Amino acid sequence: MKKISLLGLGIFAAFAVSAQESLVKDVERELKASSPDYAKALKDIQPALSDASTSGTMMPWYLAGKAGIGVYDNAYIQETMGNALNPEQKIAAGKALIEGCNAYFKALQLDSIPDEKGKIKPKKSKEILKTLASEYPQLRNAGIFMFDAHDYDGAYDAWELYVNLPSNPLLGKQAPQADPDTIVGQIMFYQAVAMLSVDKNQKALDKLQQVIPTGFSSVDVYRYGVESARRVNDSIAMLDFAQKGYDKFGTEDISFIGQLINAKLSANDYPACYELVNKALEVTSEDNAVMKSQLYDILGYILEQDNKLDEAEANFDKAITLDPSFAKGYFDKGRIIYNKALKLDEEGNGEDRNAEVVPDLLKAAELFEKAYMLDENNMRQIPNILYRLYYRLGAGYEDKTDYWKGL
Repeated sequence: MKKISLLGLGIFAAFAVSAQESLVKDVERELKASSPDYAKALKDIQPALSDASTSGTMMPWYLAGKAGIGVYDNAYIQETMGNALNPEQKIAAGKALIEGCNAYFKALQLDSIPDEKGKIKPKKSKEILKTLASEYPQLRNAGIFMFDAHDYDGAYDAWELYVNLPSNPLLGKQAPQADPDTIVGQIMFYQAVAMLSVDKNQKALDKLQQVIPTGFSSVDVYRYGVESARRVNDSIAMLDFAQKGYDKFGTEDISFIGQLINAKLSANDYPACYELVNKALEVTSEDNAVMKSQLYDILGYILEQDNKLDEAEANFDKAITLDPSFAKGYFDKGRIIYNKALKLDEEGNGEDRNAEVVPDLLKAAELFEKAYMLDENNMRQIPNILYRLYYRLGAGYEDKTDYWKGL
């Protein structure tokens, strides 16, 4: 059996180290060219970032940072000169900037390691710090690039660097001055929207909770807060956003008061429900018929739950009188009449049916059909309701029964 030379293995290991060091030198020369190919340099340096012989040294990370930022900067220049980037180019540019910044963070750490004499002699830190500070606004723009190209995770990551760069301890006194809190808050809001777009709902909720202290003021912060909390079944956060949204924007979005009332209804706290909706009615302008209509509909629903059916129907009437295009108002009034007719049909006699049940069923059917005509998309339960209603009416309504059964 041929003996294995340990000396030969040692020579091979030394050769491998030499190859990685040579690669770093080659990329360094690439980036010193008059017109560097940053994309090629970023690709070429990758083996040195994972090889044990070079990954613990500053230079390959510095070169990766320089190349990544160069890729983005060139793309941004093209965009500003009117050469619009396609989605793939926007994503590539954004990812390159993120990779470049993260590589620079690593290079900064390695550039501050004491030498064999215990002294710290940074070689590239000054340049890195200056570049990172100058790229601060570009991180915001890179996020916009990626969001527009539907890379929502990438957009979130670029904006996360933007939000945190001014407070990054690696930059110290060289950190850029942060944009005003309201601008940063707006970017954080966009981060939440990005996460909702990919169903990372807890991440969206966490970010929206961070937005509120920034002072960024938009009703959508609270709308999306309610929605993200709903998606993760966090009822406490959902009510918190609804309360804060209602306190700040009142009835600008009716869903806030709706959430608060639902919570009170769950606890059978009818007085609190009436107080909420009546207060909202008082502060809503008479000129705002649409909002008034929705509030009367909510009041009708509360009264219905409180078993005050005649008063409930009267308020549904007010709702559709104020806004004749309000589909839910017609549906709710139809539902009250339909349920009353069903109860009478089950408990009454034949005379009651002919005198009251059939007219009420037909009246409910007319209201349901009106609601469906006004808002087919949100009233998809109506065809099945009408099928059962006309089936109950029986002879003479076969065509109607078949029609609604087929929808």
